[in-house]
Amino acid sequence: MIARACRRIEDIAVGDALPSLEFDVSLTALVMYAGATWDFHRYHYDPAYVVERGMRAPFMDGQMIGALFARQLMDWGGRDAFVRRLSYRLGTMVFAGDRIVLSGAVVGTARESARSLALCRLDIAKSDGTQVVRDATAAVEFGGG
Repeated sequence: MIARACRRIEDIAVGDALPSLEFDVSLTALVMYAGATWDFHRYHYDPAYVVERGMRAPFMDGQMIGALFARQLMDWGGRDAFVRRLSYRLGTMVFAGDRIVLSGAVVGTARESARSLALCRLDIAKSDGTQVVRDATAAVEFGGG
């Protein structure tokens, strides 16, 4: 991923769409994330283990959702943007083999402690339309203004 050029708060408007991010949830991606975060629970990498427990495939760690949101926000904001707040509630599980699409939009701007923030609503849906998260929001700090 290469972050875009720096964005300034003056150039951000309510209604601006964030770039969508499509992500194929592969077993390899789940294993790589588990290794990076030291989360070696078998739910995230062992197909036989999860099938024995009634699930169709290994599933994504909920924190991986946050990492993907951060990736989306930083790609949009550029190298000098900073994710100040990120909040979401998981609505459904995401399994190896699923494709998810992240989207979002700017819903406001604010000044807090001399910081210029873009307030964003975020969303993730599976390719079949199933909503993955609820109440997903972020505040991204930008220079200028």
